[in-house]
Amino acid sequence: MTAKQQRFAEEYLVDLNATQAALRAGYSKSCAHTHGYKLLRRPDVVAFVAEAQAARAARTGLTADRVVNELAKVAFGDPRGLFTWGKKGVALRESGELTRAEAALVSEITESRTTAGTTTQHIKLHGKMAALMALAKHLGLFAGPLKPHAGHHDDNGEDGEDGDAEDFRGLLARRIAGIAARLEAERGSGGDTPD
Repeated sequence: MTAKQQRFAEEYLVDLNATQAALRAGYSKSCAHTHGYKLLRRPDVVAFVAEAQAARAARTGLTADRVVNELAKVAFGDPRGLFTWGKKGVALRESGELTRAEAALVSEITESRTTAGTTTQHIKLHGKMAALMALAKHLGLFAGPLKPHAGHHDDNGEDGEDGDAEDFRGLLARRIAGIAARLEAERGSGGDTPD
């Protein structure tokens, strides 16, 4: 591997964006996408990246299971554990009362004061759909022959078939329901899912 290729591999580890890594490694803007694509198919570059990722995981204690568990907390979390709402307004629970799984749902909390002296609280949750999509990809739920809806064209310019897409959506829904049931059973038998 050349010094420039190694620099690409090091830069790729920053954000896993091959085009940006190629630019930062000194490849021309007009060819950065192509170079990034080709470099990620070189066995020596792939081995370098894999070794560095494994070393990072060992240093930080991050595992695929831990990441999947955090995604599952967001994907299947119930916001009713964080706050209540009804005719009398919204009431937040104290942060110290939240379980780790409930706290994992929160992306951002802000509080603002009006000129009249009242406060307004805003709570933003992590996106459930993004977490579900990441879990589905990790579990290989999109590896099947998903075809686009009728009226859309695939890479060959052919219309997709609704039946295949419907079958795939059904499969996806069943697998996600199974994961949700497993997580609910784990929650019922001992609290939070493990970190």
